[in-house]
Amino acid sequence: MARIDKYSVQNLKRDFPTDKACLEYIFKSLHSEQCSCEGKYKPMKNSKKYQCGKCRYKISPTADTIFHKSDTPLTLWFHAIFIFSNAKSGISAKEMERQLGVTYKCAYRILQHIRKALEQSMDKLSGDVEMDEAYFGGKGKAGKDNKDLSKVMAKKAVVISAVERGGRMKAEVTPNAQANTIGGFLEKHIEPKGTRLMTDKSDRYDRVALGYDRHAVDHHRKEFTRGDVHINNIETFWSHIKRSIKGTHKVISKKHLQSYLDGFVFHYNNRHNDSERFASLLGMILRASE
Repeated sequence: MARIDKYSVQNLKRDFPTDKACLEYIFKSLHSEQCSCEGKYKPMKNSKKYQCGKCRYKISPTADTIFHKSDTPLTLWFHAIFIFSNAKSGISAKEMERQLGVTYKCAYRILQHIRKALEQSMDKLSGDVEMDEAYFGGKGKAGKDNKDLSKVMAKKAVVISAVERGGRMKAEVTPNAQANTIGGFLEKHIEPKGTRLMTDKSDRYDRVALGYDRHAVDHHRKEFTRGDVHINNIETFWSHIKRSIKGTHKVISKKHLQSYLDGFVFHYNNRHNDSERFASLLGMILRASE
């Protein structure tokens, strides 16, 4: 990665040294300096508001953002966003607490608000697209001859994901991995026209991927690649998430798994440039209402 693409804590302190600088960034991102009365907005002294010099109308830049009514300094908020943007393997609230020097409750709340802003794009994937399902969480053993396998699997969360080669990723927690669920994911997230769909040999795709140019590898026969036909990119994504959960988060409940997935997908889709990823994350957070 070129130096110009990196974004370090030194860059953060240079760009956002004070709460005033953070507030100015928020204001310029969400509002125009020109008032409708043709006056200009200027920051008010000892206040987090901007006021028009002509009509005296006031604007609170943090209104309807995650920063609204927060006692946490904006510089700490921006530092937390910076930490999250660089944490490609995730970050726990406990680690955020240590790095920011705030309470666990504050760190947990900050991370919740950041993850809540990371909704995935509704644009469909196209080109060469790999697709697969994975299972997360759950406890118990299947027992002798897999007698209790159905009970163990019922406790797990099912995730379906797809990735463009060299492009974007989508991942979604689903009720199950049945054919109709896979078909719904396909219809919602993947453009059939001009797309080469790469999957495993599961017969569930046989029934729902009829309108797609599908190519499959047979994992049961130890076939993992055939020419350029494989799902290795999506398998690598599963491996990365599972290692990150085990090493960073320890465990994630079904209830909150989607918000964590959104974070992993965000990092994957913005993997090439640290500075652009930080700016993109800031923009997503500012566009998301509290």
